[in-house]
Amino acid sequence: MSLRSWASATVDFGLATLGLYLAVVPAFTVGYALVADATLFAQPPQTAAVVVAVGGSYPFVAGDWSYRRLAVFVVALYVASGAAGLVGLALLQSMDVTLPSTVLARAGALAVAYPVATGAAFRDRVRRRLGFRPLDADDLTGP
Repeated sequence: MSLRSWASATVDFGLATLGLYLAVVPAFTVGYALVADATLFAQPPQTAAVVVAVGGSYPFVAGDWSYRRLAVFVVALYVASGAAGLVGLALLQSMDVTLPSTVLARAGALAVAYPVATGAAFRDRVRRRLGFRPLDADDLTGP
């Protein structure tokens, strides 16, 4: 085992762990806050998210799963979560309704954001299933 292969595997592990942590920590913190009546920044769900991220990084390090798909999922999750939160706040403001709780508002935004992020990450598979051309980078330079 050379230093280069060791360093490459370490970088793969770090990127996969970071990406998975960013993908699961919102759901874990909101779920824990709803169940345990805790704050959104409680320590137990963050620790659980680290454990899941470290344990789930193997398929990325082994090369079976795509870092690109994980990155698209994470970016789409945070963009959709922010957009859903802003739209929800605008709707509540226009109807002159007060925000019930920040945890419920965050749960509502995540209920919209996770399906949107999944659709964004797997859009190529959805397009193929519907009979459309895939949006892969290789396809753009085709014949």
